[in-house]
Amino acid sequence: MKRGVLMSLLLWSGLPWSGAGASPAGDLLRQGEYARAYSAAQASGDSLTASRAAAAVAEYRRGGRDWVDRAVASAQAAAAASPSNPDAQLALGSALGLQARAGGYTLGALRTAHGARAALEQALTLAPARADVKAVLAEWHAGAWAKAGIFSGGNAGQARTLALAAAQAAPENVFVQTHAGLSLALLRDPQAGRVLAQAAALFPTDALDRDVQALAQQTLATLK
Repeated sequence: MKRGVLMSLLLWSGLPWSGAGASPAGDLLRQGEYARAYSAAQASGDSLTASRAAAAVAEYRRGGRDWVDRAVASAQAAAAASPSNPDAQLALGSALGLQARAGGYTLGALRTAHGARAALEQALTLAPARADVKAVLAEWHAGAWAKAGIFSGGNAGQARTLALAAAQAAPENVFVQTHAGLSLALLRDPQAGRVLAQAAALFPTDALDRDVQALAQQTLATLK
């Protein structure tokens, strides 16, 4: 495994996605028009879709720190407006994870990463059966463990358990299979290749699926 390449691909890649609502912004998001989706969501007051779109620009269109900050701000607004919505907590945890990655190896980035974990854990508490939440939280634990071991707060055992449970629960979901596989890859688990290959073999239903699937394919190549 090319560890340096793998780490650059995976810290942090967990974006929230359980399907966009029926709206102009949601349609643009499904089409891969992420920047336009963000503008449309902002205009309509849809903070959740705005966060998802901004995070996608940052992750898949190399949008830079400004887009990460927009993803965080929008997710914070969504979580404040609806704190019991697991999608809002998932968006917040994912956006803070991106912000922590951008912060590098600093105390501030560590605090942000812990905030990401708290939001993801809250999402799982609110929706304990959600495979996408399990996959993203698994990736948080695996990424933190790979980055700094026990000092990060990451738990390799929990990451593996969550990733395998997510992969088993949603075998036809590109997002879940990809992020479960990324978690296992960070742990150097021998099951990573199988899960990522499953992600790569699935039929993508929209542009975001294709972008997520490309990440699975890139990571799979590092395992060979």
